[in-house]
This record gives sequence, C-alpha cells and structure tokens, in this order.
Amino acid sequence: MPVAGPDSIAGLRCKLGVAEAEVIKSRGTKGKARVTFTIDPHVGAQAAAVCGEWNGWSADASVMQRDAEGGFSVTVDLDAGRAYRFRYLLDGQRWENDWAADAYVRNDFGGDDSVVDLTALAQAVPPATRRTPAKKAAPAQTAKKAAPAAKRAGRPAKPAK
Repeated sequence: MPVAGPDSIAGLRCKLGVAEAEVIKSRGTKGKARVTFTIDPHVGAQAAAVCGEWNGWSADASVMQRDAEGGFSVTVDLDAGRAYRFRYLLDGQRWENDWAADAYVRNDFGGDDSVVDLTALAQAVPPATRRTPAKKAAPAQTAKKAAPAAKRAGRPAKPAK
C-alpha cells in the first residue's frame, strides 16, 4: 500500500468491482485516527453513506457528501489501535464493499464486510531527539604551564603524560 507520509497511509484506487473507492488514514490526536472514505462518481449513486461498527451500522450517522466531480466522501475520527468492519450503502438500498479495503471478513448475511485496519496508527511516534553537541574536553595542562607553579612551590615539575 503506498505511503503518503510518516503518519498517513493512502488506500488504493481500484476498478475491480462496481464501486471504486479510496480510504485515506492519518494519525489524529489523542489516540484517534482520521479516516476519509471516498467513492468514485462512476458508481452511479444519488446518495451514499458509510456504515460500520463505529456508528452501529447506521445509514444516517456517516452520510457522505457529494463532491464537485459527482463522487462522495466523508471523514470520520475513529479510535486508533483496532480494525473496523464497514460497507457503503448506495441510494439507501445497495450495499457495496470497498475493493481497496485492508481486509474482508465474512458477515452474518452471507456476504463480506470491508475492513479498515488502524492498528498501525496507534503505535507511538518516537519523539524527536535533540542532539546536543559533545562537550569538548578541557586541554590538559602542559609541563610548561605547570613548571612555573611547581618552581614557586620549590618542587620539580612532573613530566607530562
């Protein structure tokens, strides 16, 4: 799957099924992930919703907005660290999978549900480390500098190591 940046993962646009779709995931704040679901205009729908485990499979909770090209999209904030089942409901009656989903899981109705996997987005991003410059060691006193002090004390200077 192509990576759009260090904190985001872009889904693939496929033409294998009836519905062309794309899912874009990015790391949000406070353990959340922002997920944008999009459907291509070629699906021929007048209305679309994404229904899934996070919204109780409600057709009214995540209604997709039509874009300028005639496709649909909606962005939802989901808890990172888990995977969610979902499907698209087109025109209030036609269920479609996302053919670029991370996985597919058998459902109780004899079909499959699409899966969006957000487990990778829950992993902590290592904090940026600030490198401090290494401290320079103080130059060792040379025998020449130590000699006058030793002479004043009446002792011979020690040789430098």
